[in-house]
Amino acid sequence: MFARETKSWIKRNARPLEHARWQYLFEGRSSASVLECLTAFQNEDGGFGHGLEPDVWLPNSSAIATWSAGQILLEVEASPNEPVVQRMLTYLMNAYDESIGLWRTVTQEFNDYAHAPWWTYSEEAQQFWMYNPSVELAAFLIHWGEQGGQEARLGWRVIEKATDRILSCTEMDFHEINNFQNMLNVVGDDWERGKDVKAKLHELVHEVMNKEPDTWENSYSPTPLQLISSPEDELYPTYEGLVEENYVFLRDKYCLLVCGTSLGIGEMMR
Repeated sequence: MFARETKSWIKRNARPLEHARWQYLFEGRSSASVLECLTAFQNEDGGFGHGLEPDVWLPNSSAIATWSAGQILLEVEASPNEPVVQRMLTYLMNAYDESIGLWRTVTQEFNDYAHAPWWTYSEEAQQFWMYNPSVELAAFLIHWGEQGGQEARLGWRVIEKATDRILSCTEMDFHEINNFQNMLNVVGDDWERGKDVKAKLHELVHEVMNKEPDTWENSYSPTPLQLISSPEDELYPTYEGLVEENYVFLRDKYCLLVCGTSLGIGEMMR
């Protein structure tokens, strides 16, 4: 019942892009439809906009919309030879801001279009965002760029600067923590400072995670599943009980929203 209701909800409400992703992930379809839908959000400069990140309706290319595209391209295991990937790499090389050593998360033109309040531009905004999402954008350059080429070299330069930041931090917003986690998932930790970054992430996750289930309903602080996404995660054994409790919490919320009822696990799998 759970899968059937979810599939119906997606077909009724989702954009063609998300419908194509559903078909790729759960129905055995190829990635071709996903890539075709994704290119509708890509601009001539290779970056992405047009509300790909639904909280930002800026049509022009931005780092945050391009980050959203890169995550989808990773999801479908896109080849470096795909035109959509090559154009994205061109955008990232051209949009990099040498003066601050990263890609600007928000720009002044964000304010000219509908956007969530947290995407409002101000002169101080980058101090809040820091390497969200730049450290992941750098990983894209390494993942899809030619080994030793200009894309990979820029990617490693940004990651080295980002590493300096994280190793000196005592606290960090969980979104930026996610960016560093995703970066490690892409490039691995088999580089000189990778294991130090992973150890620091474990400390930061412990500090920022909301470990109080009674507050999950009304709190914006990160729950276990926002920081630990798989049983293969090294932190899963430490927080297994909380992760499982968080899963039940989200499952029950979803069932009430989409199915209109609370379901037991047996009913959900039918």
